[in-house]
Amino acid sequence: MPRAGIKRLRTGCHTCKIRKIKCDEARPECERCTSTGRKCDGFAPVFHWKAYKVSTPATVPSPGGGSCHPEEARALHFFQFGVAPWLSGPYPSSFWTHTILQIGTHEPAIRRSVVAISLLYEDFVGNGRLMPQLRHNMTALRHYNAAIHELKDLTDAHLILLACLLFICIELMQGSESKALSHLEAGLRIIRATPGLHPWVRNTLLPLYQRQSILLLKFGRRDEVDALVRPLHVDADFSTLEDARVMTDELYLQIFQLAADGAEYRHGRLRHQPVHADLTAKQHELQCVTQRFRDKVIPLGTYCSQSDDQRLMYLGSLVTLDLCQIGLMTAFETSEMPFDEFIPSYRRIVAHMEEIGASMIRRNGGSPDQPVFQLETGYLTNILAVILKCRHLPTRLHAYSLLRQYGSTRQGLWEIDKMCSICKRVIEIEHDISWDGLEIPMETGRWNEWPQKEARICHIVQDYTANTDVGESHSLYPLMFIMRDEQGQVYYIDDAIILS
Repeated sequence: MPRAGIKRLRTGCHTCKIRKIKCDEARPECERCTSTGRKCDGFAPVFHWKAYKVSTPATVPSPGGGSCHPEEARALHFFQFGVAPWLSGPYPSSFWTHTILQIGTHEPAIRRSVVAISLLYEDFVGNGRLMPQLRHNMTALRHYNAAIHELKDLTDAHLILLACLLFICIELMQGSESKALSHLEAGLRIIRATPGLHPWVRNTLLPLYQRQSILLLKFGRRDEVDALVRPLHVDADFSTLEDARVMTDELYLQIFQLAADGAEYRHGRLRHQPVHADLTAKQHELQCVTQRFRDKVIPLGTYCSQSDDQRLMYLGSLVTLDLCQIGLMTAFETSEMPFDEFIPSYRRIVAHMEEIGASMIRRNGGSPDQPVFQLETGYLTNILAVILKCRHLPTRLHAYSLLRQYGSTRQGLWEIDKMCSICKRVIEIEHDISWDGLEIPMETGRWNEWPQKEARICHIVQDYTANTDVGESHSLYPLMFIMRDEQGQVYYIDDAIILS
């Protein structure tokens, strides 16, 4: 948010905004871009919807104001200041705090969806725990149904994409996995069927869909994800942190796809077979891109401003590149031992994630309260990558403490209490130690020992919905661990965690 007394221009073409220079606003392409041989990406999104531009901060009615129904006014006010800053997680928040709200002032489907999200979030805060709420919150349900009804009359693909994103958010807040994934796939089908995406959609909504599409890969539903994959060129140029963040996220998506393709070679039916030549060629290609991206991202830290959003983008890019390198080098490994070679990378990731967590809190007003829900799952998934695969116990426990300190109650599809319980169980098995009901296990003679090869968990299979009531407000959550014995043979262990 700009400081008081400083006038910030909200107009200008997308290219000049990214370059942070004054635009002359000549139409259809500004002379500032064309005179330097750059492509002008146009101006704020009009999309040919209704006669408005997303060019100024949203004017959100205060509670009790007369510009809209008092119920909506209060919900929109709470959304802007109590919900939106947290939805973006470690990414810039202006899309949620300003852009969405301004579009909602003209588009009922968007406004109704935002009100439903706000009411659900407020309900979650009041209950102190995330659980399905729509059936208990008739006001939120009414607004959600109204948004779906409004959407049926829309023909503009760009606006429908925006509505789908909000629907994904609503369903994830309730833990409705199948409905959220259906909305996500619907959005991806629209992207694939719309060749001329507006620059604002391509630069803002498309990266959001790319990050959410990781969910589909985790559930083996990758057909629509392929529509998001664009060629990554080794010599791709990006001179801003915004470019770096988008490009490293695109790289991570492709490496995640490669790792998904490699699962059968790591612990499946192809583990004794040579890796297909196409996959090894893709691995080599992505290694070259990763190194080139790293060479281009690191210098950007010297020039980035000290704003929290800028710092978040820079550190997020560095963390993503470290995870990309680890993912590439272990994509087809049949042993868990090679992960030990990346301890310096894991330590670096943990240090960056600690700063990212502090920056998120500072950017959002310094509130010590743990956020209830984040749509962006970057913080949780990055920390989990360390906790589950770094076998250096002090680094592992440091990462676990950050997850507890900075993780929201729910991030996307994942509940933090459930993920923390899984992490604790993995550490118990691999290090043969007990937490004894503590948040940090008591130090033993094994503290600096490395887990034996046969004690390491290769993969965790979890049911995201199954919970069995075991009485006294506790439930049993089943897990299956994929392990390897001393001879490298794969076997399975059925296990479970108890959640209160």
